[in-house]
Amino acid sequence: MAENTTANGFTWPEVKENMKQIFTWSYYKEGFSGWDRSSYVWLAIGLVVIISTGLAHGLNYLSVMSMLGGAIGFTCTLAITANRRINGLLGFISAVLISIVAFHSKNYSDIVMQMIYLVTLDLNFMFFGNAWQNREIKPMNKHGWGVAATTAVIAFILLYTLDTKILISPRPIIDAFSATVGITGAVLTVSKYRSQYWMWALQGIMSVSLWGLTALQGDANWVLFATYVLYLGNDVLGLFFSPWARAMKAAK
Repeated sequence: MAENTTANGFTWPEVKENMKQIFTWSYYKEGFSGWDRSSYVWLAIGLVVIISTGLAHGLNYLSVMSMLGGAIGFTCTLAITANRRINGLLGFISAVLISIVAFHSKNYSDIVMQMIYLVTLDLNFMFFGNAWQNREIKPMNKHGWGVAATTAVIAFILLYTLDTKILISPRPIIDAFSATVGITGAVLTVSKYRSQYWMWALQGIMSVSLWGLTALQGDANWVLFATYVLYLGNDVLGLFFSPWARAMKAAK
């Protein structure tokens, strides 16, 4: 390997330049411009829902963490749908905030999922964002299915063991399965498979169930439940009304 070259084949000056751009106005202008109109509308609706749900439960430490984590995470998913690398920075912040709430709620697999998002998606896009943004969106193939299946089996075994043998979760099955689906979706996202959105849709349903049950059992408020309901709306946009959908139509 050449000196000053990363394992991904990028030079360290390129990585440093990507990181420097985070502190420039152009980075945010690029990140939030060029979205489909439907994404802007859904962002506005979603932020109103998340903030309203949080305020309805009063302002305290966890409600503020839930609101901020939910709002930033929701914006991150829309940035992915718009094929914008700013999702890395947004995802990094939201992963930390949601992990704080998940720790309080004893949803330990969810914390692992957020940390894997942080490494595989967020830091990856922050370091190598331009390269990911410019890569071609692919249809699912045999290799993609193989990677997805292997990831899912290994992840569920490890996460369920975590929730039942190491750190005891009140909701081990749904917590482990929800995180398994999310981790598999992250792998497909990094690989630029359009089919990631089917996985995100399933993950959204599982997270709605997880955080709804968590709220009913008194371990969290309803903010993250509402956030993941909104994620499902973004999955619809991603599947049918986004650059990902248009790339697949053009390939046919």
